[in-house]
Amino acid sequence: MPAKSENTKYFTYKGMPLVRSKNYIYFGDPSKTHIIFITILETNGENIPAKVSVELLLTDESLPPMERLLKRGEKSSLYEALDIGLIWLQRALK
Repeated sequence: MPAKSENTKYFTYKGMPLVRSKNYIYFGDPSKTHIIFITILETNGENIPAKVSVELLLTDESLPPMERLLKRGEKSSLYEALDIGLIWLQRALK
C-alpha cells in the first residue's frame, strides 16, 4: 500500500483505517505488524458483496507472500468479513 502523508484522512471502521481499491479492501494500520486484506469474490445484482475472502497478513514486506499469510477464511457478506477481521486483528496486535 503506498505511503500517504500525515494529512490524508482515511475512512475508518471501529477506529481503524479502511481503504478500498476496486475489489480489494485493506483494513488496519499498515504501520502496525498486522493488517486485514479482504477480496470481494462475488457481488449480487446491486453490487453488494455476496462472497468475500478475508486474510490476516503480516505487514513485513521482507517475508515471502505465503509466509505473511496467517489466517484465511471466506464469508457471505462484507459485514461478516469485517467482523471476523476485526477480531483477528485485535488479537494479533495485543
